[in-house]
Amino acid sequence: MKPKKTSQFIALGAVAVLAIVFIVTQTSLLSVITSSPWWMYGLIIGILFSGYMWVKTMKEENEADQEWIEQEGNVYMARLEAAKARREAQQK
Repeated sequence: MKPKKTSQFIALGAVAVLAIVFIVTQTSLLSVITSSPWWMYGLIIGILFSGYMWVKTMKEENEADQEWIEQEGNVYMARLEAAKARREAQQK
């Protein structure tokens, strides 16, 4: 795993741990669950799922971009080799 991606996952994990620690230390977890409206849990789950999908999509897009860049680089190198071969043939 690349260092940038590793640091992103570490930061995301740290935020999650801090949020859980804050909730547990400030109130009893049961009182938070019973006093909050049900739709708030759906909202929190939606936010977490959205963040997960964003990270997953970003990873897939970066991989697709890298693959495309490599393909274009191979095409460019083939053109350079063909041009070099043409120059060598002209000089002989």
